[in-house]
Amino acid sequence: MNPYPRTDRTMWKFAWAPALRRSVLIVVVLVLSAWTCHAQYTLAIFDTLDVRHDLSKSAIVRFQAAQSHATACMYGGRAEDQRSTALLMLDLATELGQDTLHARAYTVVGCSCRDSDPGKGLDYLYKALSYAEHGGVPDQIGWVEKEIGILFKLMAQYREAITWLKRGEVKITRLGEVNRTACHLSEAYGALGMQDSALFYAQRSNVITSVASDPYGYARSQLILGKAYAANRETDMAELFFQKAIAVCDSFAVARVMPSALVGLGQVRLSMKDAEGAIGLGTHALAVAERTANLPSSLDATDLLEKAYHAAGKPDSAYVSLKLHSALQDSLVNADALSKVENMRFGQQLKVKEEEAALAEANAERSRNIQFGIIALIVITLGIFLLIFSRTAVVGAKAIKNLSLIALLLFFEFINLLLHPFLDRITNHSPILMLLAMAAIAGLLIPLHHRMEKLITNMLVSKNNRVRLEAARRTIEELEARPQDKNSTLKE
Repeated sequence: MNPYPRTDRTMWKFAWAPALRRSVLIVVVLVLSAWTCHAQYTLAIFDTLDVRHDLSKSAIVRFQAAQSHATACMYGGRAEDQRSTALLMLDLATELGQDTLHARAYTVVGCSCRDSDPGKGLDYLYKALSYAEHGGVPDQIGWVEKEIGILFKLMAQYREAITWLKRGEVKITRLGEVNRTACHLSEAYGALGMQDSALFYAQRSNVITSVASDPYGYARSQLILGKAYAANRETDMAELFFQKAIAVCDSFAVARVMPSALVGLGQVRLSMKDAEGAIGLGTHALAVAERTANLPSSLDATDLLEKAYHAAGKPDSAYVSLKLHSALQDSLVNADALSKVENMRFGQQLKVKEEEAALAEANAERSRNIQFGIIALIVITLGIFLLIFSRTAVVGAKAIKNLSLIALLLFFEFINLLLHPFLDRITNHSPILMLLAMAAIAGLLIPLHHRMEKLITNMLVSKNNRVRLEAARRTIEELEARPQDKNSTLKE
């Protein structure tokens, strides 16, 4: 038999149905977002602007749109937009209060520092890993570990990078992330001169079957395959994969991969003594890199052009390319300095947001403690009054003294929690002044406590005396009645 009446079940259902629907909606969106984390980036750029800033939308929908846009900014080389979107993601993650969302937000923050300050990016990724481990989703943990490995690779710590990338590889299940992880493992092994392993992971990266579903991932795997075959001096295979990467980049405007693919193909042509072909490819790569403000790719393109012009017997053009290469190196140094300043500003913004989140959490904790204090005070106060006004209970003064002492301590802690932010503000965070203020409050409470304790003790003494007198009177009456009962029995 159901222990709840039908009306109670109906009320329970209507009371909890909105919260249940909201929880189910969040779970569904989180599951779907796990599979669409790296959505096609051209859609992300054009389709999320209104959504992520539309306050009428739910926070989880805005968060998902912001992550999609941040991914688009990363692929498009738009670091500033990526950082501002990462800050929005942190705000939404704090509002939603989910560890998995905090992990995703801090991962995007770490990725935004990937090119400008990998060391700072690692700090944010370690925070993301902590949140991901609390969230307990293996695929997300693997994603963060993969991003940590990428930053170690960018800092030329290739063995550490391989360790982290392999940790992530074990947990990752999404094809897009499998593709990225294998690509970075191939590059790390290639940098260590382990070309067989580099080729193995390059082949393993080729898991994207539909170009339209993930053009960046497909183009990247073709680029990595071309590099691996070129390192093994298999020029025909290298040229094939470089051309496939260029075709995909050209069709889907994948600006991040295009210059590297053009330079890679140009180096293959140069090794085949086709200097003019290498010059054309290098010129094209330089134009694409300059259009997207990709200084590292511009340096690779000018290096290729300088060698190709020398091979073509054009020393003047080679000298011009060398001068441009030197100027670009200076620009890269200046850009690094500017990005360090930008990173400092971005870091300060993040610090402010973290302090705001910590303050909100501290206020919530303080509010909970105040509620617990009120409950405890009410319970003890009711207990004391029940003992005072009980008709039969006889309580000693020692018990009342102990209860009143507990009540005093609870009341003092309640006052402390209630006044602490105010005192902290007016004393300018001075521990000495705070201590003096709390000592003054205690000095006011203790005499009041003694008076209340004396009053309650007197009330209890008079009540105890009354209870004892009443009990004694009943006992005397019972004793007086017993001989009469015995005499009446004998007469019968």
